[in-house]
Amino acid sequence: MATRRIALTLFSSNTCSLCSVVKTTLDRVQQKVPFTLSTIDIHSPECPKDLAQAYMFDIPVVHLNGQFLLQHRVGEDKLEEALKKYQATGVVERIKT
Repeated sequence: MATRRIALTLFSSNTCSLCSVVKTTLDRVQQKVPFTLSTIDIHSPECPKDLAQAYMFDIPVVHLNGQFLLQHRVGEDKLEEALKKYQATGVVERIKT
């Protein structure tokens, strides 16, 4: 079985302390489940305006291959489980916190 490629996008802001916590969690899980990670500041021009407006008061938000995965907080175990499930099934299941 081929392993599905995982690309995560963290929507964040440099003034968001919770974003730093989620980034640390992502870094730890990345050591167990390989994925690429890009970070987009919601205040930057590279962030699509619709997402910047939608996530203005809800960051951090993480997308998995362009689909919503989680917002605010996440535990390492839940994130690892969701990524492994995606690898096995191709289904992006939102993580509820």
